[in-house]
Amino acid sequence: MKRLGNSEHPERALSERPKHREQVLYVEDDDSNYRVAELRLSQHYELLRASHAEEACRIIQTRGLSLAAILMDIELRGSDMDGVQLTQLIRGRRADFTVPSYARDLPMLRTPIIFVTAHNAKYTDTHLLLVGGDKVIGKPVDFGALNVALTQLHLARRDARAKTKR
Repeated sequence: MKRLGNSEHPERALSERPKHREQVLYVEDDDSNYRVAELRLSQHYELLRASHAEEACRIIQTRGLSLAAILMDIELRGSDMDGVQLTQLIRGRRADFTVPSYARDLPMLRTPIIFVTAHNAKYTDTHLLLVGGDKVIGKPVDFGALNVALTQLHLARRDARAKTKR
């Protein structure tokens, strides 16, 4: 039986995953929240997960520059730091807390950070943006808002790259 190539079935080419997908780190301590997001996001991105701050730091130290975006939970139960503190370190901001040894050598990143949170009472959206977040979306993950945010951030990166090439 002859196997048909993509040129003979262009609709198949559209549905196949590209060989290189952008990596997105989701720092999320809740398994069910992560699984729901994984079902949607893994169709378009290589989704990496960190379930606590120390794991997030390891991923950021090894893959930080290749990340297209970071989705950041705020609470991070069971961690030495919450998502806001972790974001401060990623952005190179001065910490007003004791930085754990595993987080002392984090690279400073300009990677877009999208806070995914149900805890807007603890931190206002304005505060989350001031500490280094680029967007704030609610939990459970609002995929419409997330897709818009990722698209906006992707377009902004593309425009910035185009300006530097001129």
